[in-house]
Amino acid sequence: MKIDMKNYKKIGLALLAIAIGFSSCTKQDGIFAENGSNGIVELADLPSRTSSTAYASVTKSFDAVTEVDCPILINYTGVDGAPEDVTVTLGLDPTIVSAMSTSTAVLTSLDASLYTVPSYTVTIPKGQKQGIFHIKLKTSAFDFSKSYALGVVVKSTSAGTVSGNYGSGLFKINAKNVYDGIYTVGAGSSVTRYTAPGVPANDALSGSLAGNPNLTLSTVSATTVEITNLRWAGGTSSVSGIDNLRATVDPATNLVTMTALGNTTLANLAGAVNKYDPATKTFTLNFRWNPTSTTRDMTLVIKYASAR
Repeated sequence: MKIDMKNYKKIGLALLAIAIGFSSCTKQDGIFAENGSNGIVELADLPSRTSSTAYASVTKSFDAVTEVDCPILINYTGVDGAPEDVTVTLGLDPTIVSAMSTSTAVLTSLDASLYTVPSYTVTIPKGQKQGIFHIKLKTSAFDFSKSYALGVVVKSTSAGTVSGNYGSGLFKINAKNVYDGIYTVGAGSSVTRYTAPGVPANDALSGSLAGNPNLTLSTVSATTVEITNLRWAGGTSSVSGIDNLRATVDPATNLVTMTALGNTTLANLAGAVNKYDPATKTFTLNFRWNPTSTTRDMTLVIKYASAR
């Protein structure tokens, strides 16, 4: 079919209009792209979200201390940064927390007694792209049984446009006790499996645990951590039957009590060492489960490697 030049130009203009319209509808999706929209003010800590999610959310974890700063980045998009000093006003909205809370993951809006806000206004200097909104958290006073969160909102800006997708969001706030972290499995770690009390299985899953994959110790309370990623000898097979394995430290003595919510028979091995060494951040743990049937005896010597 032959298309004359006049119709060709009309088609080209129509396609250009569609492209521009599509760009205007999706321009806020790539919030961190330097070639994206100019002058959009957003909460830069938030990850991308889908349309099915009411708010984007992010988790921030802090040591349990008297006071710690929780910095929240405020972004002004565009290659050249802010055209002038831009004043951004922020607020906290508990309805965001309630909207994102579910029956299986209950969130608690952080009580006002557990934080302070030095200022609800942030200045992004001319030519710059970011400012910082500071929230001072009193994490040592947290109730570790609760999952705290804050709903943060960009209420207004003196220049630019507040992002429709990332102008508000959910910030989950976790407090970590001093034992929380990633731990290496060291020399002296071992497991013995039995087919019956006093009858070693002598199987491939018994033996040294040294060099097994790192363990994760996650805060449960001020003195308790949950131990995950525990493996048998060889490091390939995961230990089952002792779900929610927990170590509770007595801060006065550094002695440790071992329990497992998934197996009430698990307990400290009588006469063996169960302690935490704060100087080296090392746990020495000896525990047993299934003492009257298929007994398992385990020794763990684990040392702090990094924050999780």
